[in-house]
Amino acid sequence: MKWPAAAFAAAFLLGAGTARAHVVFGTETLRGLVVQSDLVARVRILDPGTLDPAAPGSQLALGEPVVVALVLELIKGAPAAGVAPAPTPLRFVQHGHGVPLYARGQETVIFLQKLERTRELAALAGRVAWVSIQEGEASPADARLAAALRAYAALEKLPLAQQLQALRQITLKLLASPDPLLASSAVRDVALLRDAPILMAQDLPALDPILSNPATAIGVRLALLSELERRRLVEGPPRWVKLLRETQGADQVAVVQAAAAHPSAGLTDELVTLLASPDALLVSAAAISLGVPGNARAVEPLGKLLSSSTERVRMAAIRGLGRIGTPAAHALLAAAAASHPDPATRRRAGAEVARQP
Repeated sequence: MKWPAAAFAAAFLLGAGTARAHVVFGTETLRGLVVQSDLVARVRILDPGTLDPAAPGSQLALGEPVVVALVLELIKGAPAAGVAPAPTPLRFVQHGHGVPLYARGQETVIFLQKLERTRELAALAGRVAWVSIQEGEASPADARLAAALRAYAALEKLPLAQQLQALRQITLKLLASPDPLLASSAVRDVALLRDAPILMAQDLPALDPILSNPATAIGVRLALLSELERRRLVEGPPRWVKLLRETQGADQVAVVQAAAAHPSAGLTDELVTLLASPDALLVSAAAISLGVPGNARAVEPLGKLLSSSTERVRMAAIRGLGRIGTPAAHALLAAAAASHPDPATRRRAGAEVARQP
């Protein structure tokens, strides 16, 4: 599907469905934060948040903290008409659950909207001009993050016809970043933009090293492979088998857990092999991921796990067999429910049998 320039621009400027009342840094994408903000700045915190005594009866008196910051770099927007970005202090109110906790002297980046955009804070008009849309941890003002924010802010100044290509370049660069925050934000943007040509076949030479690099955060590798498969830019099954073989430890468990959404015969064989591992966590994850409706070749190996001495493994095998749902899987569960020596296993198997259609 080709996106006309106007259609892409509309989705881009609207944040591609990312808008929300309050933004949690680390779950919202950096692009989404920039799009939704009227002002983005790198600042030094002068006052990490105090109540405004000049506002009795206002929401400030009810506990809305006001932060005072010195603007070090203005990335998007302007503090006020006719006011230079620095060294003018900037005052903003924090609003919502889990707002960032700042320290005096801390350098960070902030994402602000004009106060009038937040209806419930209308009583503060004239006292504070800005409200933070950020929740979660304070964002570090490091060079990589600042560069990414500058690039996203610059997008809005480009002609609409140039924005897609510019965003593609930013996305490819951030996907390869050693900073997990930047890479994970970029891959979430790829998913949010759905069928927009943000990644293309010609990008695979740059993307393959990201997928195969053990230093890349496993969450980024998994999300990127899922998205490339969904976009039909790669053949998924052999890629998932390769990724599973190449990872170890906690990363391997993460791949196993993700594999449930990408079933194939080759992946089933790999997961069955893992059932012989001495690592109960890995075995349990593999047993659950083998639980794909109709996955007949996994029934016998999972049935053998019902005699495991580890309760966690037995419960995972029951869950996997229940998901498979074939007559053979049902028979194994019924037998365990009737005669397994462990009462908890009998109960869990019986509950799984009861939910079978």
